[in-house]
Amino acid sequence: MKSILNNTRILRLSKFYLIVMIINFSTSCSFTSDNAVNLAYDLEAAAKTLKSQKIGSEFVINFAPIDSEAPFTILIFSENGVTFNELIEKGLDSLLVEELFPQLSYIDLKNRATSVVYQNGTISFTSYYRRFVDVNTTQIINGKGDTDIFVKTIGVGPGNFSDEVLLIELQ
Repeated sequence: MKSILNNTRILRLSKFYLIVMIINFSTSCSFTSDNAVNLAYDLEAAAKTLKSQKIGSEFVINFAPIDSEAPFTILIFSENGVTFNELIEKGLDSLLVEELFPQLSYIDLKNRATSVVYQNGTISFTSYYRRFVDVNTTQIINGKGDTDIFVKTIGVGPGNFSDEVLLIELQ
């Protein structure tokens, strides 16, 4: 009888610790972010400010990548997608495009409007920004460390999740 009680007590403690571990894991995962998500939140803040201003207005985002020591490349693709040669024509180094393009092909991002941040040989991506802003052509920003990015409104377009979104260019 004593053995059964000890086993039951151990089982209850094990369940308790398992529940605590699941809660901790869930909480830690919900607060993790990546470069693309951070950029999307910055674009959301820009859109909220620029929405009430005239076309041609600018907003400065201070993009702070997760690894402040490594260079990064931001790509925001339009609905038209992008080809290997277009990335080179837009000024990306051909070696970078060779390293980046297979990852884009693997997850088929080159044919959809999305934002990608490439840093340390890996990509992070999201389409969350499209709730607020969109682009007509692929936008590319290269930087290292905290980098100011100018967001300029160029018009208003149809939204995927709302009636309309701001069309922007990054500088």
